Amino acid sequence: MSADPVLEEFPIEMMEDIDHVAKEWIQKQSDKEVKRIRDVGSSVLPLKVSSYFFGALNLYNCGIITNFDNKRARAINRVELDTNCDLSKVQQIMVSPPIPYPHKANFNYVNLILVTSQPIPFLAPYLYQTNLKVTQPEREEQGRKYASKEINLKNDLRDYLLINKKGERSRFTIHEYHDGVLQRQFKKSRFVQNGSKLQPKKLAIFDFDSTLFFSPLLSPTIWHPDLIKLATAESVYGPGWWRDIRSLDLGPIEELKKNAWKGYWNEKIVQEARDCIADPDTMTVVLTGRRYHPFHLLVPDMLESKGLQFDLIGLRPDPESVSDNQWEATGNKTQLSYNLTGSVFRSTMHFKLCFILNLLHNIPSINNVVMWDDRIHHVKRFREYLNKLRYLGAINSGSVVYVPGIRPKYNPEWEKRVISHIIETHNKALLEHVGEGKVNGKCEQRLEWKQSGKPEDPLDAASHHLLQLKSLPAQTVVALSSTSIDELKKSYGPIYENQLQENKNGEWSTYGGEEPVYFGNYVYISQSVMPKDMIPFGSLGTKLNITITDYSISPRLPCLLLRVQLDSNSQTKYILPLWYKPSEFVEILRLKDIKWRSIKTSDSSLITSVHGVIDYAYRLGVLETSLTHKRSHEDDNDNNSDNHLTKRRYSRD
Repeated sequence: MSADPVLEEFPIEMMEDIDHVAKEWIQKQSDKEVKRIRDVGSSVLPLKVSSYFFGALNLYNCGIITNFDNKRARAINRVELDTNCDLSKVQQIMVSPPIPYPHKANFNYVNLILVTSQPIPFLAPYLYQTNLKVTQPEREEQGRKYASKEINLKNDLRDYLLINKKGERSRFTIHEYHDGVLQRQFKKSRFVQNGSKLQPKKLAIFDFDSTLFFSPLLSPTIWHPDLIKLATAESVYGPGWWRDIRSLDLGPIEELKKNAWKGYWNEKIVQEARDCIADPDTMTVVLTGRRYHPFHLLVPDMLESKGLQFDLIGLRPDPESVSDNQWEATGNKTQLSYNLTGSVFRSTMHFKLCFILNLLHNIPSINNVVMWDDRIHHVKRFREYLNKLRYLGAINSGSVVYVPGIRPKYNPEWEKRVISHIIETHNKALLEHVGEGKVNGKCEQRLEWKQSGKPEDPLDAASHHLLQLKSLPAQTVVALSSTSIDELKKSYGPIYENQLQENKNGEWSTYGGEEPVYFGNYVYISQSVMPKDMIPFGSLGTKLNITITDYSISPRLPCLLLRVQLDSNSQTKYILPLWYKPSEFVEILRLKDIKWRSIKTSDSSLITSVHGVIDYAYRLGVLETSLTHKRSHEDDNDNNSDNHLTKRRYSRD
């Protein structure tokens, strides 16, 4: 929805004179559609088109505006509605098949369904002329003049100017390109290419990342929060995690194909997909926000290796073509753009909703839609959308299965290898731009998987790099001694194992994916880096005795946490995490309603006191350096956050 441009509206005498018969007929059509929708158990809010008297005429307050901004004149359907609602909130317009108006030639009638974020959509009647002639003004194009002429204005019912009783105007366009790119995707699908004559009644839609497949992300136990934000953002260090094929580059491709990406599948959901694929009455689709470019080179092979013959692999199909270059300069000396072709869809959610609607249009036999997804906010949005489709009578039923998102097993070496490669290729592109004056170029976006040799140390950065990986302070902690870490593992290991056995088939189930890992190295004072003079209990390096008072009893996340006191005179308690999933590091420190069991001093089997020093927890982050700066040995060993290498630490919401 956008503000309307300056448009030449037709003179008032060309608005339609609506007689009593027409008014009654339009109301009858609207009432009939409302009844049809309500008869199938759905709901809709009918709106009326405004009308007013102009002399002896009762004018129907809708019509057609001509937009001559483009080479071909476009019809914009002006509809003034008898409502105070904010029509800029309309997210989608659905148009019924047109029917001829029986009382006047060359007029058609349609019902407009206006979908907003509210659960019940609006219905608006619309009567329009089909043989409108307009005069196209004289124009000049590339030095050639075109004379004014009369043309027949084609109306494809895609452009609308909606006006409420307050006079507030909102533009809406049903994008033809959305339909076009989705239709081309549909026609290339296995369902169409195999000449399927089936008329499926059910549509089963499976999300890919963290639903079917344990897709890796960056672990907050390794990476600085700023780096995680920037590495996942688009066009900062590369295309962005979800648009970068390296995020799924999990090893030598032939080896992965041979073992079908073993250990990366949610077998429970895979089996549900197999069941749907085997059902002749079900069309089964995998639908993901990962782009066709570059993931058409990888995702179909992954599914094929697992024996998952989906009717359609719904990679986000925009852009349909990509540039020969992988990066280009933006005008800022140290910033590059990696996504060089514009997107058709506003977001992954926008793509998925349009995708569903396009399938229902192509396969009208579908009356039931079931979806599987791991993101709570997506599950909620899909449920709302399917309810709207049910209200409109487009489907009889729709449901969404929430799948707890699961990561693959913890693999720090892989993460470091991928991020090192991303930073390395970004540095190379920056050097080509800054040092050689190039304005665009290519970069290697696949990892080299050698059969022998250790991956390079991510901290072993060359001195000429603009960006370097370095350990940076991320949280304020009490760091435990190595002896204390080992003693805690030995002492509390049996408690953790007992809780794991009790919950492994319930909330703590891993489904073959990421499992809790023992850390036990820090008591977390703050999730931020506190100024040195504001740290409670002393300055950096202050030794502390830590008193353990409680341990957690089976929280909803698989972990074992300790509550501790750092000062016998303070009632404040802090968290010392022992076992937890690395991906859930942030979440476990925010857990509420944890049940705690007090450690009795008489229980000699459990350690109740350990030792540590006040410090910062360090994670790998990115520093920007001068091209000419030479790092010294002292730089490599300096963990001070005020290190003079820092010109700017990247941050982004």
